[in-house]
Amino acid sequence: MKRKGTAVIGMVVCFMMMATLSWALDIPGMPNGTVTDGNLVWLKNANCFGQQTWSQAMKSAAGLKSGDCNLRDGSKAGMWRLPTKEELQARQRNQSGFNNVQSSWYWSSSTYANVTHSAWAVYMDEGYVANVGNDIVAKIFSFYVWPVRSVQ
Repeated sequence: MKRKGTAVIGMVVCFMMMATLSWALDIPGMPNGTVTDGNLVWLKNANCFGQQTWSQAMKSAAGLKSGDCNLRDGSKAGMWRLPTKEELQARQRNQSGFNNVQSSWYWSSSTYANVTHSAWAVYMDEGYVANVGNDIVAKIFSFYVWPVRSVQ
């Protein structure tokens, strides 16, 4: 009886240590607030920052770090960014494994040609892409923010 109790306690301690390490070391398959897809790591919570202007979204993504938005991956501010238009379009086609994806517009980091007041945005429900060429998407509009970073 005493051995079973010791074994159970040992298993619990071992599990707790593994869970703690997974948050710090970004071990695949362990919950840390991210979803890895190829060479990109996405924030699992697709609505951590709410709607923001483009410049606010750029700052929020760049400032994201472990401890924010249920993130426990050991990342530091400066590692995260807004996705490119192409990365966001690919994410729109596969949203499995994510939380709080909004049926609305999300900012990309991609600006439109040499038009400094406009950036590309992707509508997550339908996959629409907007720019100054077909819809004026001024950077002063408020859209959702979905940070991404490279696999380290």
